[in-house]
Amino acid sequence: MGQFVRPGSGSGYIALIFTVFKVKDPVIQMNSVAVTRLDLVSGTTTPRPGSNMTLDADVSVKNPNYESFRYQNTTTAIYYRGVLIGEARGPPGRARARRTMRVNVTVDVMTDRVISQPGLGSDINSGLLTMSSYTVVDGRVKILMIRKYVTVRMNCSMTVNR
Repeated sequence: MGQFVRPGSGSGYIALIFTVFKVKDPVIQMNSVAVTRLDLVSGTTTPRPGSNMTLDADVSVKNPNYESFRYQNTTTAIYYRGVLIGEARGPPGRARARRTMRVNVTVDVMTDRVISQPGLGSDINSGLLTMSSYTVVDGRVKILMIRKYVTVRMNCSMTVNR
């Protein structure tokens, strides 16, 4: 015969924890990317050799959980034609419960790596440079006594037009 459980004996709380308070993965989104510094050769659209270009990326971390999401250093990498041309590390932080936190990340792009790509001339002539980014955020969500370690990854393609 089945076991009878009185209401309020604690089993309902466990069911509530595993359904309502289930740990969900945070969502990251790239909102915008802007070129903030670029040294050009006088009178041309060619970057100065040996100089770096600086990009500012606006990233959002949305936490759908009922507890805060604490994350370690973030890593963002920028690729052009499959070659790593820039990398940035963001500071650790905390996304409050059921909130979205915005993080600004500054990426230094090595223009020498961009210039060395054989298809750069045709991309400049077309007026469009297609790049991709890869961002990783490691962190944890703790609900009551349960800790869940989460790694959130984002791949993003972007087209820079002049």
